[in-house]
Amino acid sequence: MMPDNGKGVNAYVLAGGKSSRMGSDKGLMLFNGKPMIQHVIEQLEPVVDKVLVVGNSSAYDIFGKEVIRDLIKGIGPAGGIYSALEHTNAAHNFIVSCDMPFIRSGAIEFIIQNSFQYQITLPVHHQKAEPLCGVYAKECLSKWQGLVQQKIVRLHDMITYFRLLKLNVDNNKLFNDQLFQNINTQYDFENALKQS
Repeated sequence: MMPDNGKGVNAYVLAGGKSSRMGSDKGLMLFNGKPMIQHVIEQLEPVVDKVLVVGNSSAYDIFGKEVIRDLIKGIGPAGGIYSALEHTNAAHNFIVSCDMPFIRSGAIEFIIQNSFQYQITLPVHHQKAEPLCGVYAKECLSKWQGLVQQKIVRLHDMITYFRLLKLNVDNNKLFNDQLFQNINTQYDFENALKQS
């Protein structure tokens, strides 16, 4: 069992997507005066050892975090998770998308604290697992790589191959509908701003 504060865990923020539906790099879009990814980084910092960014743009260097490149491009977040697992020296890693500005430290800590007996630990919200807001063990790496080689790259398919904990968070006050909003389009972005 790991210490209660979640230390010993690294965090990787996935910022390598094409953002094709948004029309610009969504992690860098200003959300209430700060780049969207900065909201995520600030909530991660109190509860993990180290925050890193997986991205292919040097623009992310401004946040003072190590930026690692996607090792496998063109397969979406499966490639970002592979890159994080390949890079990390931590047994457990919190992996999160850059477009979750409503995420909070308490929710991150809750997921981490429940993760240490499993290979993957994901919150389940309205019966849907959230693979871009969870903990992935370093030991997933070789099997994850094998799935990619077999062209199994849809996250909801990939996670079924691992010792998986699905945490139902529907009645947990640390989580709400906002937290899991996907901000993929300009409409999503404007809608999220109205709720902030």
